[in-house]
Amino acid sequence: MDESKIKKFWEARGQKIQDLPFESLANLEEDPNNLELKIKDEQSKVFSWLDPYDKSILDLGAGIGQWAFRFHDRGAKKVDAVECSKSFVDIGRAGAVSRNASSIEFFHSDAQSYNINEKYDIIFVSGLFVYLTDDNAKQLLRNLSNSLTSTGKVVVRDGTAVVNAYELNNVYSEHLDAHYSATYRTPERYKELFSNFGFQCLRNENMFAEGHPLNKYPETRLHLFEFVETGSVGN
Repeated sequence: MDESKIKKFWEARGQKIQDLPFESLANLEEDPNNLELKIKDEQSKVFSWLDPYDKSILDLGAGIGQWAFRFHDRGAKKVDAVECSKSFVDIGRAGAVSRNASSIEFFHSDAQSYNINEKYDIIFVSGLFVYLTDDNAKQLLRNLSNSLTSTGKVVVRDGTAVVNAYELNNVYSEHLDAHYSATYRTPERYKELFSNFGFQCLRNENMFAEGHPLNKYPETRLHLFEFVETGSVGN
């Protein structure tokens, strides 16, 4: 995948702030009915896995802050939101001001290059790994090592391949009216990558049950993972 084209795609999405609903910019769902269903069902699933109340959270691949604002609204102590798209960061910062969400801070950086200098209760990685090469994914995981509190966890929300690794390389999407690139790894590959950097997968499930209308493509599924550092298992 060409990283420059991926960044160009996301910068262009941010320019559509006047044309698309706020939530649609980052999650790529432009059908209003599907968008409403996606927001509702994803929140139900994610917040059954994590409780942000009084937690410090690192949000990697934060987009326009859609999850950061949800964490804030549910009582997160602080949210550090890291996003590589400058247009998205600008939108997120403006949103934080309008919501008086002073506990959210946005950082303009590639996730894999972001200098993590504290420990978090929750590291939330959303829709990010599909846009990372293996080398960048490994760099990110190396940075995540030793960045959790003793009871902390990493929650990953990302696209996965159903059977074999599946890649879209600068393919034109009629749905998005743009060229799009992404790499879909299998859930087993995610677990292997994390294991290589000292993390254990406690659970992983598809975001939506089979037959759900948002399982649009036979090759891929949106997936949810929960990881802990090996030394914190059972704590």
